[in-house]
Amino acid sequence: MSITIYKPNSKNSGCAFSFRYGIQDNKEPCLYVSAIQQHSWDQKTKTGNFASNANDFSKNLKIKFNEFECGSMISCFKRRYEYNTFHTFEDNKTTIKISPWDKKIKVSSLNSSTKKIEEKTQILPAFGISITRNGADSFKISLEPGEVEVLSEFIRNLISRIVDFRINSQIEKIKNS
Repeated sequence: MSITIYKPNSKNSGCAFSFRYGIQDNKEPCLYVSAIQQHSWDQKTKTGNFASNANDFSKNLKIKFNEFECGSMISCFKRRYEYNTFHTFEDNKTTIKISPWDKKIKVSSLNSSTKKIEEKTQILPAFGISITRNGADSFKISLEPGEVEVLSEFIRNLISRIVDFRINSQIEKIKNS
């Protein structure tokens, strides 16, 4: 199972992130996150193309997260604080940052006494994910409140699967000893 969030834009600076359940060599579940930068923008259809960057190393990445990093993500979403972590793999050094921010939106409503539409500004609790590999390749995406809730539930479910896997593995070891 996976959750994919696409955020193309007309400036051609968008990104797509995919969060998916993975299985390690020992059969234990884990979280893989992949990101790809937007390749192009079609003004006529108002759509972005990402697939053309699939084979360009500098335009996409894949990262595996452990259960404690997953727990930290849930915690930062819930408590609205910035979370930072660092990964090294082969010659790559990658920084990961999840930051809360207040997204201002306009909300229209009908004033019942004046019968006129009024606009108000409302603040939504949003987040941004920023991943930088080797100080050069940057991948960024914003997360709306609904996306944060679904992603949190997805990660919670994955952590539960990891715990279940480890419990069952321990039971098997006990039975076989």
